[in-house]
Amino acid sequence: MTYRNPAAVLRTPWAMCSQPFSVLMGVAPSPDGLHPNDFGHSLAAGEITRLLEHVNAHRKEPEAEPKLPAPLTANAYENARRLTIREISPKLEGFRADTAEKLGHLDHWKNGWFGCRPGDRITFAVDASCIAVQYRKTIRRPALRAQLVLDGDTAHPVLLDGNFDEEWGDCLYLQPILHHGEHKTHTVELTILPADTPDAAEFYLTALIAAG
Repeated sequence: MTYRNPAAVLRTPWAMCSQPFSVLMGVAPSPDGLHPNDFGHSLAAGEITRLLEHVNAHRKEPEAEPKLPAPLTANAYENARRLTIREISPKLEGFRADTAEKLGHLDHWKNGWFGCRPGDRITFAVDASCIAVQYRKTIRRPALRAQLVLDGDTAHPVLLDGNFDEEWGDCLYLQPILHHGEHKTHTVELTILPADTPDAAEFYLTALIAAG
């Protein structure tokens, strides 16, 4: 099967209008311009159904292999690894491993590491050219903050702020640390910073991500 022109099939009606879709239809597909309501979902479902019907109608046609250009850059994250307590054993100086059972992939706050007091430290050694960390930003403010130092470069620390300035729930935050750097064994050191109050919520490091 050859699928010649996806844009001609999967085309939203409002994309072709010079006036706002809500003006033409008398109802908006989204209450906030981002999240679809029931009407917006029905529009998207209609477009997907139309696309699938088009594919089904041409399913017996021979399908040619697409001729793709050579990549402009290497895919640095093709073999990325998400490292938790199950995959890596960092040096713990105050931080504690969270060994609670993880109940599914959406059970984010398990199998990471807790930092509960200023001065708590955790140090990783990882072979990579791209590095990031995942940590919790919590609505239980105030929360502890951490300082991350890569390869002993204390002149350029990265601040990991555990405070989340929203109210809808805790955020699994992704912080890039190294992008297309030298591929070697890097050290990643996190230290809990002094807090203004003794009852600040703990800092939770969810995972270290390494690639390259």
